[in-house]
Amino acid sequence: MYARLSTEILPRLILPHSRILAAVSGGPDSIAMGHIIWRYMNENKNLNISLIISHINHRVREEAEEEAELVRNIAQKWGVQFILHEFNAKENAEIVKKGFQEASRDWRYKRWQEDMQRYGCDLLATAHHLDDQAETVLYRLIRGSGTTGLAGIYPRKGNVIRPLLSVLKAEIIEYCQEQKLAYAIDKSNFEPIYDRNRIRIELLPELERKYNDKIQQALGRTAEILRWDEDYINNQVDIIWDRYCTYESDNKVVISLEAWEQPKAILSRLLRRAATRITGETRGLDYKFIILIIDEGIKTGWRQDLPGMWVEATKNGFFFFRRELEQVDEYLPYYQTDEKHLNLGIWVEIPEAGLRVGIQKSCVTEKEIIWSTEIDELQFTKLNQTLVYRARKPGDRMYFKKIGHKAIKKVFQDEGITAKERDTLPVIATKDLVIWIPGVCRSDSLIPVDSTSSKLYCLITTM
Repeated sequence: MYARLSTEILPRLILPHSRILAAVSGGPDSIAMGHIIWRYMNENKNLNISLIISHINHRVREEAEEEAELVRNIAQKWGVQFILHEFNAKENAEIVKKGFQEASRDWRYKRWQEDMQRYGCDLLATAHHLDDQAETVLYRLIRGSGTTGLAGIYPRKGNVIRPLLSVLKAEIIEYCQEQKLAYAIDKSNFEPIYDRNRIRIELLPELERKYNDKIQQALGRTAEILRWDEDYINNQVDIIWDRYCTYESDNKVVISLEAWEQPKAILSRLLRRAATRITGETRGLDYKFIILIIDEGIKTGWRQDLPGMWVEATKNGFFFFRRELEQVDEYLPYYQTDEKHLNLGIWVEIPEAGLRVGIQKSCVTEKEIIWSTEIDELQFTKLNQTLVYRARKPGDRMYFKKIGHKAIKKVFQDEGITAKERDTLPVIATKDLVIWIPGVCRSDSLIPVDSTSSKLYCLITTM
């Protein structure tokens, strides 16, 4: 493995005089990666390569302190600089209102970029390998990604390199054993809590056993082929961008209507790039929004609120505008401004909306039920405060078992609810935790455990 990496891969990724920040968690993948770079650096001293090791302690697992000490000792043994970051990952996810994995990843990459600037590093090395690539391709395929997503993880993107991307996990373990490298095992990677873990633990082994015993390599080839196509198409978009982008600023991008004459492969990328320029979201717009713009974007007068922006079709072009979401969040419709406390067995009337709301033991009512949801009675009685009917507020979030906490703003965006619609929708909440957005989305909070659980019903009916 090392012979191939040192002759074919590393010379392409690591240029002479490179200063590398290696992200080392303490697991076999990152330990092997750090050792391979360190070994290559020492075998090629004429290249003047330098290495710094960065370790991040998430303060989640009991063994986290031991892992940090393990990486510190390895860095000392190799004679390279060691950087340690510590933070409470669970608290951070709560603060930023994101799922645990996404919030932690964002935090790590921010620290690494800061370290690179502080210590003069021009490359960040992460230990993604071929099994990770296969997992990523399957994960994105299941979620309905196009060629951009199915191109998977790039060996190099910007200043981030992945030296082990063509290497199997089994090869990495074998390398660690050959080199007598100590490493830690993160047991949470074997818990089928998240979709990615289940793909790794359940789906990939099943595909390997029943369909293709080299499934990782096959998916890796697929990703590489699609990266060729992506690179070519994006180069074409680079060439024609200035032709179709007729005006651009921090708050506005205008795409010429002539762009709609291009194939969808080109037009969709022009639209995604315009959206990214406005919102800063590198993943671009969801497929459903791209299709909507392609179908409606040449109809003069059409306008739509989208995540982080609004768009409008005019005779002079298709406009993307940055939307100041903070201003929208400050506005609450008058008939929902006051919180209505919901106690068991009592109906609360909302005259302005022509509705009544209540927590009831039965789903039977003489009025027409517009929306209803089940609530676990035991969990409800344990609440220190009653549920409330109100409008959304800044800081609101919802809990989902597979994701964790999610900002309500992101929930609305994912559901395709426009800013104006959001201001007219009530929520059922306790403090800043939203239990239910009637007609839109139900969280996993207060869900009955199973069919035998004692249930209550939150009902919204006509008056």
